Amino acid sequence: MKTILALTDFSDNSSNAVNSAVLLAGKLHANVLLYHNYETIAVASTFSGGPYVEEEFFLATTETKKKLDHQLNTLQYIADGIDKTERKPTLKGLSGDGNLKDNLKQIIDENQIMFITMGAPSGTSIEHLFFGSETNKIIQHTQRPVLVVPANTSVNNIKKTIFATTFDEADITPLHFLIGLGKIFKFSIEVVHVNQPVKDKKQQIEKEEAFQKHIAKFGYDHISFKNLGGREVADRLHRHCAEEKPDLLAVVHHQHSFFRRYFEHSTTKEALSDLKLPLFIFPTII
Repeated sequence: MKTILALTDFSDNSSNAVNSAVLLAGKLHANVLLYHNYETIAVASTFSGGPYVEEEFFLATTETKKKLDHQLNTLQYIADGIDKTERKPTLKGLSGDGNLKDNLKQIIDENQIMFITMGAPSGTSIEHLFFGSETNKIIQHTQRPVLVVPANTSVNNIKKTIFATTFDEADITPLHFLIGLGKIFKFSIEVVHVNQPVKDKKQQIEKEEAFQKHIAKFGYDHISFKNLGGREVADRLHRHCAEEKPDLLAVVHHQHSFFRRYFEHSTTKEALSDLKLPLFIFPTII
């Protein structure tokens, strides 16, 4: 069964994201797997202080289970309130000890994970994408889309999405995935490219035309393409989002290092703090 993997650390930041996961699951006819990852240091009982550490480990594990059960109960109330025209998702809780990369791989191997949701700390989610270690850790260790939902934002009534592209072939599959969601949630997609000086302008135009021709095969009427002028990618993308006020910004992971260079050297880093926007980060391979 299709499943949304909702990551939680039991904070207010993650609560908004996991709540959104349940509501999204209702529309997508998917289930929700609530997951908390933690790391402990194993200490043999024969070592000095061993029994004490084992007891601490037991208490920590018990506390994690309590918090997981409590959050699941809260989510069940949300699931029970989902409209009857949609499907009430089945909720399951899971916690894992150890390396996040290995644990994520096992979960994805054993479940039909559509995408992953996670919260973002206070401040803009765009800043969190490029400078947040938690997000980087997740997107580098999975081949599933990651939906980052900042506190005080919503993805339950998406009307417009902006998809940032470089017209690379690797962007096609993620955009196809996004179009599939657009058909369900009935939101429009604006595919945006920030023009940069190129040596071969003709080749760039041909690349763009080939990309648009391929996307046209997906048969989605509510999609448009826009080229933005501007030397500073971060500044132009920020201003465009501020002007258009989309409900969601989507990017592909292979663009991450490209965009980050511009954000790190951009004068707009401070200005980003006023732009709170959910982010969909797609891997190159889904």
